[in-house]
Amino acid sequence: MILCFGEILIDFLNFNQIQVDKTALNEFRQYPGGAPANVAVAVAKLGGQTRFLGQVGDDQFGRFLIEAMQQYNVDTQYLYVHPHAATALAFVFLDEHKERRFEFYRKNTADIVFSEEQLVDEVFAGATIFHFCSNTLTDESIFNVSIKAIKKAKARGCLISFDVNLRFNLWLDNKVDINRIKQALILADVIKVSKQEAQWIINNGFEIKAWLNTAQIIWQTDGANNIEIFTKDKHFIVPTKKVQVVDSTAAGDAFSAGLLMALNQFDCLFNNKYTLSEDDIKKITVFASSCGAVAVTKLGAFPSLPTMDDVQQDWGF
Repeated sequence: MILCFGEILIDFLNFNQIQVDKTALNEFRQYPGGAPANVAVAVAKLGGQTRFLGQVGDDQFGRFLIEAMQQYNVDTQYLYVHPHAATALAFVFLDEHKERRFEFYRKNTADIVFSEEQLVDEVFAGATIFHFCSNTLTDESIFNVSIKAIKKAKARGCLISFDVNLRFNLWLDNKVDINRIKQALILADVIKVSKQEAQWIINNGFEIKAWLNTAQIIWQTDGANNIEIFTKDKHFIVPTKKVQVVDSTAAGDAFSAGLLMALNQFDCLFNNKYTLSEDDIKKITVFASSCGAVAVTKLGAFPSLPTMDDVQQDWGF
């Protein structure tokens, strides 16, 4: 079972603009979202067993998100409802290349005020992979909770998956704390990072070879360009699947879900042997890339995530 931890929020996607009198008005459509929530739903849509650990507010948005997760058969028994804090919101704008720009409303929201007391042992029961991203590292309190959750999952034998997924405007004064990112990287077994994110981390003094002192494998994506894979002794490239992009909102999360679904098939990853061959890694990457390619052909996050039927022709196991 794959356990996903972190933010769950509403994506208000700007899908159109209309002119009313002298004012151009943006039109928004409400979608369920949040990077780890997207991964949880994508795993479920691919046929995997998944659980989400996080928190929403006791409001219409929170109830909408819980219902959406349940409709996709995600285990939501540890998706808590905070009595006072609001559900996080994100407004998503697409440029002419269908790339995203986010405006977040996430100050002291329910996902941020998640507490250590909510990390009960039962959360981790049956989990084989623990997945998180950097959006639960942005504030000191949720950072501390995240590190404790990672360590608890690790102690129970979970493979730790970290999607770096930097959103600078979620951090105080748009300044990412590199030391928090380093701590997360050091605890991860599997890392997914964009080329731009990787370069930022390298520029701040933490080379990829240092990540591999503890991580077993790194996938570096670059939009529609080739995917680079790094292990302790190998570096190779896998081309991506070319498609017509409609909305890239959930592309990276679909890719992460594909990785986790595929990695969960290899028993060797859970007994510290890490004996994946280069051919295995390439097959995993092609499958994950196909998941991402399906996601960009539709609007929104949850609705765009692929099923196994969507990518079956690329499944190589």
